[in-house]
Parts: sequence; C-alpha cells; structure tokens
Amino acid sequence: MEQLEKDKRIHQKIKRFKTKHAQMRHLFQEDEESFNPDYVEVDRILDVSHSVDKDNGEPVIYYLVKWCSLPYEDATWELKEDVDEGKVEEFGKIQNRQPRLKRSARPPASSWKKLEETREYKNGNTLREYQLEGVNWLLFNWYNRQNCILADEMGLGKTIQSITLLSEVYAAGVQGPFLVIAPLSTITNWEREFSTWTDMNAIVYHGSLASRQMIQQYEMYCKDDKGHLIPGAYKFDALITTFEMILSDCPELREISWGRWRDILAHARCKRRLSERDVETICRVILVFCLMHYRGDENIKSFIWELITPPENGREPQTLLNHSGLSIPVPRGRKGKRVKAQSTFDVQKVEWIRKYNPDTLLLDDSYRKHLKHQCNKVLLRVRMLYYLKQEVIGEHAESLMKRVEWFFRDVDIWMPEMEQQEVPAAWWDSDADRSLLAGVFKHGYEMYTTMRADPCLCFVERVGRPDDKAIDAEQHTGDAELGDE
Repeated sequence: MEQLEKDKRIHQKIKRFKTKHAQMRHLFQEDEESFNPDYVEVDRILDVSHSVDKDNGEPVIYYLVKWCSLPYEDATWELKEDVDEGKVEEFGKIQNRQPRLKRSARPPASSWKKLEETREYKNGNTLREYQLEGVNWLLFNWYNRQNCILADEMGLGKTIQSITLLSEVYAAGVQGPFLVIAPLSTITNWEREFSTWTDMNAIVYHGSLASRQMIQQYEMYCKDDKGHLIPGAYKFDALITTFEMILSDCPELREISWGRWRDILAHARCKRRLSERDVETICRVILVFCLMHYRGDENIKSFIWELITPPENGREPQTLLNHSGLSIPVPRGRKGKRVKAQSTFDVQKVEWIRKYNPDTLLLDDSYRKHLKHQCNKVLLRVRMLYYLKQEVIGEHAESLMKRVEWFFRDVDIWMPEMEQQEVPAAWWDSDADRSLLAGVFKHGYEMYTTMRADPCLCFVERVGRPDDKAIDAEQHTGDAELGDE
C-alpha cells in the first residue's frame, strides 16, 4: 500500500480500472442474461398424451406444459413424473367439465341483494370495507342492466373489485365467458389476481401468431370424445386480452358478419359517424342505382324492387313473396338469351325515390362507373343471399348468426348426392356442403379464408386454420374490386 501511495499516477490508474470494470459489467449483462427460475415452473397444462414405452411396453403419460414467463409457443411435452401434481389436478378439473352450450339469462333486478359483509374468497382472501361497497355498487348496476365506470385512485384494488364482481355473477348462474380488455402492462396482473381470488379458468390471449394459434387450439374450446373442438362450448371462464388484439386478430373474438347494420357500423371504419338508418339509406341508394342500370332477368328486377321499397306507415318489412323462380339459373354470358324489359314499375316516377336518388347521393364519378359495371353482379348476389336465407337456411338463420349454440351438423339441409369427380377435394362431403352454404350466408360471397377460420364450420378440422394475415387481408379488402364470377 505504501508503494502504491507513492505512485503519483495511482489515482488515474484507479479511475481507468473503474471505468473499464463498469464497461465490462455492462457488456456482460447485455451478452449473458441471468437464468429465470420461472422457466422451470409449470404455469398451465394444455393437453395430455398416452403412449407406450417401446422398451418395456408399459403405459406412459405425457403432458403438454406451458412454463411460467414463457410464451405458449415454447410449451413442451413432459413426462407425468416430472410435472407438478397440483397442476395435473387443475388440468383434470378443467378437462372433466361438461360443455356448456346454453347460456343462462341475467337475473331480474329484483334479485339483487346487498352483500352486508365480504365473502371469503379463494385462499382466504376477503374484501376491505370500501372494496365491498364498490362490489355492491357494481352488482347493483349489473342487475339493473346499467353500464358503469369504477373510478378510484391507484392501488386501492379496482382489479380485485372487478374480479370479485365476475365471481359473484358466476355464482349467480351466469358463468361467462367473460371478456376482460386491459392495457398490455396489466394483463399478467389480471391473470394472477384471477388465480388468487377465484377458481375460474382465466386465460391470457396475447403473443405471437404461433402462441395465439396454440391458445385457440388448446385453451378456447372443449372437445368431444373424438378430440374434435366443440364450437360454442368454451373451455375458459374469462379471457384477458388487449384492445389492439380485439381489433386486429381472431375472428373468434370479433363478431363479424355481413348484412347487419350494427356490425357494418362497428367494422366499416367510416370517416364520419353514421347511424343505422344512414347505413340502410346508403344500401338502398346503391341498389336503386344498380336497378336503374340492370339489364337482365325480369324476376330479378321485380324482386329487387320489392326488396328496396320502404314499408308503408312505418311497419316492419315482411318476408318477400315475389321471389318465385329465383332458384332457376339466370342466362349469363354472350350466349345467354337477352330478356326484354317488361317492368311493371317506373323507377323515375316513384315518390320515395327522391329521398334515395343516386344522382344526388352518389357523387363519386369513379365509384358510379365501377358500380354501373358491376350492377348485374351486385343484384344477383343480393338475390341469391336472400334465397339462401329464405329457402335453404330457413329457421336456422337466427341461431347461425348468433354463433353461440350453432354447429354445422345441426343444420337440416338436404343435399343431392354427388359423384366423386364433382367434389372439390377427396374429403368433401355433405357436411362440407352445408358448411359452405352456411358460410356464404354468414360471411358473404367469396370470403373463403374467413369461412375456413370459422370454428362453427367443418373446414377448421378438415384443412386447418388459415394464416391470420390472410384472414385480416380478406376482411379488410372491401369491395373495391368485386372480380369476375
């Protein structure tokens, strides 16, 4: 030490040493991450596989394990002996649940009773007095069918109050599934609190495409005895995700369908705020324009005219009777026989047309030109969709659009027998025919990728789910180009 103290450059040497040491420590932290012990802790069990040991012939059980702090795509198959027994029991309880296809109705407002004291929730957890007051207020609004916002300072347990609300709703017989939309930074905390306070099966829907596909395959739906997914029978009680995920991914989370004004408003991304009446007006104007330029079958013109005519005296529109013969193929192409115009109506002389005049409402010349070129196709599609609803889907239409209790095998549609060379693929059968008809009715013409992704149809189990990017591209393409049929 005395020799070092005599060195006049000792302070500079020490300073350089400290600087170099700090740089090396920084590089070490960047190049080599410390091991996270969560990586070897079981988070959830996704599936089970039974096999036989090739050496001794004894049965072997493997579990597909999702590890803590790791995404679903990093799940691995592990021997039963290497998996925590508690997690195996949790998995068994979830697997043994009976599929719930029927949804319980919300109890009447008169059923609400104030909780005078907190319940004892899972792990002995109880609510504080102010939290119990918040839960009572939330329950009162839920029973009375009123939307509400729970606003409080940070750290006072709004997440816990929301989760215990869902727990009370679950106990009242309305057993989900519940959708929780939260900021990305908080979804892990939501999952942890669900596990701490309740026995509900809560899953987090987020991550890469591979992870989300695994969630859809293993976490979203119950399976039948043959291992097939049962659409509408949800395996989870609560699904936690982000707002961005709701907008950009997974048809299972987004109620997308054609022909319903509310859905059009929700997903059309209009530049200005439109009401349902505005959308109906726009659709009627488009059909009026197409009818004015349509050169085709007289039955089609009469049908469209009856369809777009507003009901008198504000009465609800009834089922159209003027669609007889619509199942007969319409002559098309250059060889098709041209039908002479025999209209029993004059579009220009009808009083209500003034309100839906395309000359004053369709102002974009390029769109008018495009629509004029495609008007035959537009009217033919409208005609066939109506025929599909009235004559083919029939009484199943409402349950199909709700998509909660409907499955393709339940649709009683008679299909003619077809020779093998006439079907699109070797696996194509009557279930595929019914699924195609239901898919066109539900999602619209040429939405084949969306149909393939619909778990209510048979295509997911036959050919697998298509790529998410392809689904999103198809659903946001719009009608800029209808293409040739």
